[in-house]
Amino acid sequence: MKNTALIVSIAVSLTALAGCARAAEPQAGAKPAAPKPERGSGYVWWEGETPSATNFPQGKPFGPDNPTETAVLSGGDWIAFTGDRAETLFLEYQINVPKAGDYDLYVRKFWQHGAFRWRIGATGKWHEVRESALLDDAYIRQFVGANWVSAGSETVKAGKQTVRVELLDKTGAAGFDAFVLTAEPFTARGKLKPGEKYNRSEPGYFAWEPDADPFTESALDMRSLNETEAGAGGRIITKGEGFAHEKTGKPERFWAANAGGDFLNLPPAQMDYLARHLAKYGVNMVRMHSGFWKDDDYTKPDPEKIAKLQRFVYAMKQQGIYTSVSMYFPLWVKPKGIPGYDGSKNPFALLFFNDDFQETYRGWWKAILTTKSPYTGLTLAEDPSVAIAELVNEDSNLFWTFTPYENVPAEQMTILEKQYGTWLTKRYGGVDKALSTWGGGGVRGDDANAGRAGFMPLYEVFNKRDKRAQDTARFLTETQAAFFTDTAKYLRTDLGYKGLVYGSNWITADPARLGPLDKLSNIGTGLDLLDRHGYFDPFHEGERAGYSLNAGEKYDDRSALTFQSAKRAEGQSFSMPLMDLRYNDLPSIITEINYPMPNRFRAEQPLLTAAYASLQGTDGVYFFALGSPTWQGTHGKFDLQTPATMGQFPATAYLYRKGLVAPGAKVVSAALKSDNLFALEGAPVQAPVNLEAFRAKDIPAGKSVPVAKLSAIDPLAFLVGKVGVTIDAPGAKSESVDLTRFINKQTKTVRSVTGELAWNYDAGRMVVNTKQAQGVTGFLSQAGKITLGDVTVSSPLEYGTVLLVSLDDKPIATSGKMLLQVMTEDKNYGWETEGDANGVRTIKNVGTAPIMVKNLAGSVSLSRADAAGLRVTALDANGYKTKQVSTANTINLSPTVLYYLIEKP
Repeated sequence: MKNTALIVSIAVSLTALAGCARAAEPQAGAKPAAPKPERGSGYVWWEGETPSATNFPQGKPFGPDNPTETAVLSGGDWIAFTGDRAETLFLEYQINVPKAGDYDLYVRKFWQHGAFRWRIGATGKWHEVRESALLDDAYIRQFVGANWVSAGSETVKAGKQTVRVELLDKTGAAGFDAFVLTAEPFTARGKLKPGEKYNRSEPGYFAWEPDADPFTESALDMRSLNETEAGAGGRIITKGEGFAHEKTGKPERFWAANAGGDFLNLPPAQMDYLARHLAKYGVNMVRMHSGFWKDDDYTKPDPEKIAKLQRFVYAMKQQGIYTSVSMYFPLWVKPKGIPGYDGSKNPFALLFFNDDFQETYRGWWKAILTTKSPYTGLTLAEDPSVAIAELVNEDSNLFWTFTPYENVPAEQMTILEKQYGTWLTKRYGGVDKALSTWGGGGVRGDDANAGRAGFMPLYEVFNKRDKRAQDTARFLTETQAAFFTDTAKYLRTDLGYKGLVYGSNWITADPARLGPLDKLSNIGTGLDLLDRHGYFDPFHEGERAGYSLNAGEKYDDRSALTFQSAKRAEGQSFSMPLMDLRYNDLPSIITEINYPMPNRFRAEQPLLTAAYASLQGTDGVYFFALGSPTWQGTHGKFDLQTPATMGQFPATAYLYRKGLVAPGAKVVSAALKSDNLFALEGAPVQAPVNLEAFRAKDIPAGKSVPVAKLSAIDPLAFLVGKVGVTIDAPGAKSESVDLTRFINKQTKTVRSVTGELAWNYDAGRMVVNTKQAQGVTGFLSQAGKITLGDVTVSSPLEYGTVLLVSLDDKPIATSGKMLLQVMTEDKNYGWETEGDANGVRTIKNVGTAPIMVKNLAGSVSLSRADAAGLRVTALDANGYKTKQVSTANTINLSPTVLYYLIEKP
């Protein structure tokens, strides 16, 4: 996933929380003390348009020009300028600080425009602010908005102070609406001041505006699932098909989240709050997805970014959360100085064959892994909390972006063609002999005298499948595999990294014939696991639909439970991100999974993911992507910290990590030979292809990604049990159970081999029915009464999720402590569409904060004999007790309560 997508998601929905106790930064090698430094008190708010001194020219180049625009701005106005200026533009403000101590400054300004620096006092330290993450989004008019950014932290004296702001550039636009210097929790929500809430309401909905969490005792706090600190039980190692702690041998699964590089810029207090917030909701791994080179010179590692990474890793470690490092994505880099690259082109496939680029890449890893952290006294190579190193994100020699003489320039093709010629010489005795063996016409790049051979387009490779195509596929696969193997060895042998390593996570131009070859390149010496990505995209059409929500765009809701295609006219699609094809019994993770907006049917994702990841033995699921140290204020394109998703983490993370749904037996096993795969014979089963909309554009016009075209295996097998492929495994056989015992095409139902999961894709409903977890997700009202082992659910809600889990390792039938969790639809306040309510609609207004949750309704009853004696207590949004509402024989769901604690008195 592109960082731009992360930033846009943050811009639309980020909530910035500051004000936790700031961690005292320890000396190198020292055990850090508990975070208890001195904070200031309260906050100081001032308006941008009321400086005590300025040389900003008068005028309102960006409004406000009408009451609607005025209502967006704090104080109804801002100060702005656009154009060239001969002198440095400045603003000065007089403020009164209530108490000496540490404060964080936030600025509400015009988007990323207007880089500036600020200081407090005539001799204070200057703080530069350039492309900080946008913490929220409020449009004044099209292409003009006011956004909060974090500007840094400062220790400030009490009393009257002068704040000076200076623009750093002599051209372009700038605008400032408001400033807040705060030692208190702060939620970036438009023009609201710290601690304020919108308190907005809409018929049938309630506002999701949780208070800042004090992290006192809470019934839904999952922090105890984590170690006292990540790595306390030893490094994460592979054990059989999964992960385990090296010292204790205890098996481990990862309920994880993605974080972009913007999170490295959080003040330490915010990092600590984020880590505690994630641990509370069951997270035990974060994938840090960011580059660590200098912004103005990609060839040089950036020590400042690496220092921030070390602080981030430390914050996560203290809450028992491991870190995966994903530090290279070709969309982040546009090289200059490499022949054929002038700073305008991404280096797709270059890393797999260019020695010079590989040397630069290794330099990044060396700086990341061998720099000693002042917070732990360890390098990240030594730190057991750095569990996984990802070598490449979303790139492959076998994907559509491998286009000779286009994405890969001619100067680089000369290098690759020479490498191919050397490979062919070893295979055939010479390039001329290879060309003679292949027959047919030549392609661009063929030059036997120069020892070079050219490349067929990938489309011809998997369609022609002749001898030349087979050799092309084999060479590209082996080149990629060699890079992965050599790099893994470098990390371990040269840099001393002791954690797990995997290659990449991308798809190919043809899942049937090239897909298995890409996976084969990831199954090599020194590689420990396999990864993939999966997005369940709805139909969403518009110029910026791949990464944001905008008025005028068309979209349609989509539920996986009915296998509805993104485009309804295309019928059903049985390709979903939760379907995990296992290779060679290696551990398997999915480091990006998401139900992107706009789509009202997202409440199914957490339970479906937890249940079927458990059934299929998936070892880690990483939700994409974090947008805040706490809850998001509004929906963006790629949501995580919203009621429908992270709001359901407590029970679903608990289900997954505690193994409340049993893993299934292997129901399909395909034994393949690499020689047959290199002959482009394909595989009888392929992993589902679930591109996020942003990367789908990389598929050439007129081409398609054929999903399961050659499949001889029912894709519904993934909902029955484990589906696996072995390549060159001694004694392996292709086997399949009788799937008709579990899949009924007439009633459109699928049962798991364990008997614990049942999916009805006609009704759009899935139930979990185990001893310690029982629940349902999907279209509820049409089902009437849903009776499970110990629980009965009835709801008039069209759509939602109800889940009950035991919290004391006992069956629900005898448990003395249980968590009931319910959820339905959510949306932005003021979200407005027009068109068919059950078809394609047009967005009229994307809405604003806060997120609104549809009123909950229904009843849940426990059938156990002592149900009337079990106390049911409603919990607030942070999981704190509010009031006893009933006993467990009948729990009438409150319209505004997501969580209930059920316990013996």
